[in-house]
Amino acid sequence: MVNWNKIRKDFPITERFTYLDHASASPIPTPVYRQTLRYYDELGGFADFSWNRWIARREAVRRQVARLIGAEPGEIAFTTSTSHGMNLIAELIADKGGVLTNSIEFPATTVPWVYRGTKMKFIKPIDGIVDYTPHLNPPPQGGRKIGGTPSPFMGEGRDGGIKTILTSFVQFQNGFRQDLDALGKLKGDRFLVVNATQGFGYLPINVKQSRIDFLATNSYKWLMAGYGGGILYLRKKWIQKLKPDSCGWRSVDHPEKFDNRSAKPKQDASRYEYGCPPFPHIFAMGAAIEYLAGIGFENVWKRIRFLTDCLIERLSKEGFEILSPLAPSERSGIVVFRVKNAAKLTKHLLAKRIYVSPRGGGIRVAPHIYNTASEIKHLLKTLKEELRQP
Repeated sequence: MVNWNKIRKDFPITERFTYLDHASASPIPTPVYRQTLRYYDELGGFADFSWNRWIARREAVRRQVARLIGAEPGEIAFTTSTSHGMNLIAELIADKGGVLTNSIEFPATTVPWVYRGTKMKFIKPIDGIVDYTPHLNPPPQGGRKIGGTPSPFMGEGRDGGIKTILTSFVQFQNGFRQDLDALGKLKGDRFLVVNATQGFGYLPINVKQSRIDFLATNSYKWLMAGYGGGILYLRKKWIQKLKPDSCGWRSVDHPEKFDNRSAKPKQDASRYEYGCPPFPHIFAMGAAIEYLAGIGFENVWKRIRFLTDCLIERLSKEGFEILSPLAPSERSGIVVFRVKNAAKLTKHLLAKRIYVSPRGGGIRVAPHIYNTASEIKHLLKTLKEELRQP
């Protein structure tokens, strides 16, 4: 049994606020904070003499990330944000054909493709559910060529020449969770690109099982590792077949040779780490994964689901319209419910030290493991009081 009261003590924010806004950003638990400080202590006391130790720790974190999502370490690169990772992906495949996405995506997912002039097809959700199925044809046997090698990608057809399916794992506006396994079976030989941000750190994800080609996420939301870090997954076959437009001195084999006349990139995902690593952010992500793994990722998801169950039950009893999909397979840690003047109301709640966000036509609530049922009750009680105000 997990002692949730003990876990709660790892979050000093609980002494001041009722914080239910983890879909925006999370506080970092004290053990993660301490592990991050370790880097600065070493930097202050030993400077570059710690370099080899830091590189070894970076590789240990790379292995942690790979295990977490069912990848190989050589398929993982460290970035600074989801936007950074998504731009690296778009750099590789934005010119390969059309992109199928949806109208409620977070712009970090779509802007890198729009900027490059990619043909975009936006589908609208129905009752909050994003269903790509009607918009995709079974892939043909043949196809065009990319880089001189046979390509299975589709030609023009009813799907409009879609080469990439671009989606979030969990939608930020309403919490809808995409069935990535089903989408992987449906995609045929198209690219499947996933923004994992709103599910990463508490929902299970397996890139091989779901046939994901590229994935980007960040450190500061559900992972609880603070701003400045990001993770990029690239399927091994695409590392080998697709050539990036950019390269840095640490992208090449044996960068310590300081060779000014060669730019042969590495044959793994670390080729996208152009310069010196953002060590503190990488170490914070590693510490956060270790912290959550110590609790048990299954326990983490059960706790969040329990808290959202409490919220949904109370909202239903009070007659609020819930805008988030409620089927078990479509649930996440995000619950959105309809209210008038959501932006104004959230400001009033903030004045009472309750943090939520106006999103998706209402108020978005996103609890994490250290929150409690009593905090959910406090939110609803305060909300009702505010709604009674003239």
